[in-house]
Amino acid sequence: MIKPGLTVHRLELFLAVLDHGGVGRAAQACHISQPAVSEHLRELEAHFGVRLVERHGRRARPTAAARVVEPYARQALALLRTAEQAAGEVRGLRAGSLTIGASTTPGTYLLPAALGRFHAAYPGITLRLEISDTREIERSVTVGQLELGVIGEAPLVPGLAAEPWVKDELVLIVPRGHAFARRRAVTARAIAGESYIAREEGSSTRGVAERYLARLGVTLTPAMELGSTEAIREAVAAGLGVALVSHHAVLARDRRIVAARLAGPRWTRDLLIVRRAGTPLGPAAAAFRDLLLESRA
Repeated sequence: MIKPGLTVHRLELFLAVLDHGGVGRAAQACHISQPAVSEHLRELEAHFGVRLVERHGRRARPTAAARVVEPYARQALALLRTAEQAAGEVRGLRAGSLTIGASTTPGTYLLPAALGRFHAAYPGITLRLEISDTREIERSVTVGQLELGVIGEAPLVPGLAAEPWVKDELVLIVPRGHAFARRRAVTARAIAGESYIAREEGSSTRGVAERYLARLGVTLTPAMELGSTEAIREAVAAGLGVALVSHHAVLARDRRIVAARLAGPRWTRDLLIVRRAGTPLGPAAAAFRDLLLESRA
């Protein structure tokens, strides 16, 4: 650990004495009193344990020790100026990086477009999107690995702040030639007679689907569990069963599958922006959150 005697200001004054050839001239250039410069030099000499300047009348001659310290002092100050400039670049969103975490539905179907708009506005920010299940995104935000996450249901972990972003709706997808594709509405009990394909445990889409079915008095045991909505789409298209998925997953045109209307009340949910409660967001994360919230208007 660096001791308190070594400060940026003292290094600047030390170099000013060398550059101007005397304490008095350095004091004038730095707009500080001559005794103050002398005192700072003594503190710096005490810190290093060596004499740095030999005084000859009004002039000051650097010692051999000063010539050893000088290049390191100049390098240290240059690095600090670079650090200040870099911090300014980050504050101004001209440089830096941002990693966003998301569960499958928002991460696959919604956030890529938002990231594209953000990149167009702030091309100096390097962007990364991590897609995982809802609980893993919650954990990553809680421990500080991620500043922001977008998930499909209310967080279970305390200490997270959640804001609604966009609405999502659960729909039933079936193969195009399936009998359900010709019905005006499909009941939950009718689904029970089909091979049901579901997301893995921990998926917010699966949790929402199970609560929806339970509300209608139906419990389904999946014939197949798949780790992504895209895999479920392919399985349904191949005629392996039916599935409940986000309507965002079927907005893309796919003539192999049909979204069938469910009988009874519509089941909607909010996709949520989550962050650590009470922890300020960095400039890039704050700007991305603002972009998301503006897009919901």
